[in-house]
Amino acid sequence: MLKEQFQDILAEFGQRVKQEISLDQENTATLMLDGEVLVNFQYLEESERILAFAPVGRLALATDPDGGEKALELLRLNELGGESHGFTLAYDEEAELVLAMDCRYAVEISSADALAAWLERLCGVVSMVRVRFEERFPEEV
Repeated sequence: MLKEQFQDILAEFGQRVKQEISLDQENTATLMLDGEVLVNFQYLEESERILAFAPVGRLALATDPDGGEKALELLRLNELGGESHGFTLAYDEEAELVLAMDCRYAVEISSADALAAWLERLCGVVSMVRVRFEERFPEEV
């Protein structure tokens, strides 16, 4: 029942942003916000939770000479109550991507407005991290 509710919320939000959004057979969905932030959803049926994540950028932490500084910057941004505002910043070593992610119970996303507010915060974190890394590590731009 919660999965169907989330499907309806995705469809309603999709109408607002003029994109068709629905969960596929693997319970995933993707949408582009503001032409800059690719948001991915994974509906976790066992726990009735929704994982949302968005790539921040390619930072090649493992191979860069200043990789340690970049890793420390990610840790600073991830501090509890810090600038990531509760979103987790993770590094996907295989893809060399930093991701901003969060997980919510499906009951917390009870309307298209609730989804929009969550996505607005996610996009804000993605933007903040991109700006921070452009300032601190301009060679990545």
